[in-house]
Amino acid sequence: MPSRSATSQNFELSSDKPKSRYARFLLWRNRLLRSATFQKWAARLPISQSIARQRATDLHHILAGFVYSQTLSASYKLGLLECLKDRIATLDEIADHCDLEKDAALTLVNAATAIDLLQKASDTHWTLGELGASIHGNPGVQSMLRHHDLLYQDMSDPAQLLRHRENASLRGYWPYVDGDHSDPAAAARYSELMADSQHLIANHILDAINLSGTNRLLDVGGGTGTFARLAAERFASTDTAVFDLPQVVASIPPKHSHLLESYAGDMFNDTLPKDFDAISLVRILHDHDDAPVEQLLSRCFDALPSGGQLVIAEPMAETKSAESIGHTYFGFYLWAMGSGRPRTKSELTNMLKRAGFSGIRERKTHIPALVRVITAKKPNVIFY
Repeated sequence: MPSRSATSQNFELSSDKPKSRYARFLLWRNRLLRSATFQKWAARLPISQSIARQRATDLHHILAGFVYSQTLSASYKLGLLECLKDRIATLDEIADHCDLEKDAALTLVNAATAIDLLQKASDTHWTLGELGASIHGNPGVQSMLRHHDLLYQDMSDPAQLLRHRENASLRGYWPYVDGDHSDPAAAARYSELMADSQHLIANHILDAINLSGTNRLLDVGGGTGTFARLAAERFASTDTAVFDLPQVVASIPPKHSHLLESYAGDMFNDTLPKDFDAISLVRILHDHDDAPVEQLLSRCFDALPSGGQLVIAEPMAETKSAESIGHTYFGFYLWAMGSGRPRTKSELTNMLKRAGFSGIRERKTHIPALVRVITAKKPNVIFY
């Protein structure tokens, strides 16, 4: 079937003539904004000039976003970020380290400086900028950079990706999406990515919740146990355990395996242990579609005792000031991966209610763009 052209107008939707005033206002506004006459008029007025400049800059940032990400990728792959870790360097030194001609090195250095990966220390020397320096303190970003080439490859033809997600390269990188848990290399990749970023995320979560009244916490899908181990360190009276696939549990480092219990199983098919008064799901739900998520929440509800607590921690859609991270970044990433979607707090709340939970509350985290936390209780008295 031929694909519709980006500029084709050979279709008419019923919503072209909406009944609501708000929808009619939006259509009127959009016709006004695309009018060349209005654009010229707005450019002459001081107040509208400022708005027009901001909108033009915003639009250009969207157009240039892929170039920004590739500038970061090049800075990482060519060793530029490593070269300037804890030091300053001249352009010649950078060109030599990155194995680039001097003009090419200058192009990269200027591009990286403009997006704060680098910063000029003098007229002839550069060092890391604030964003570049923060990457060295966040191994999760480096892990994501190492496998984002697949996402960028898929995003080079987003229309094809949207129409045929089954062919996405990223989907092949995560075979567990299609139920294939037999690839030890894939399990190791997943565990590495989660472990690299889990330390930072876990501390944000533990700053937001209080487990002092919890005797036993089970971290379902807890990988190699980073969150469970840090939770036990923070709340000494709480015993912790992880539940994950056999090959993942088997990869828990020996130096940590004696610090926490571990249960091997498939969280969607095997029985969850029932002797825990709290269960955590850290960055689990957004990786999965609605049906398995509803199923998993019900299984957690059944496994908890009356009064037991469920902790959900993950990035959420429509997070204030981070809207593009949810629906744009995670929306496309999870679409290419072949499973899951970013959900709003309201959607998760409704899912929890359908599973039977009550006392649903959001706990404030330091950086909601990275992770938000919702806790819920299994009621002491359940009415059927």
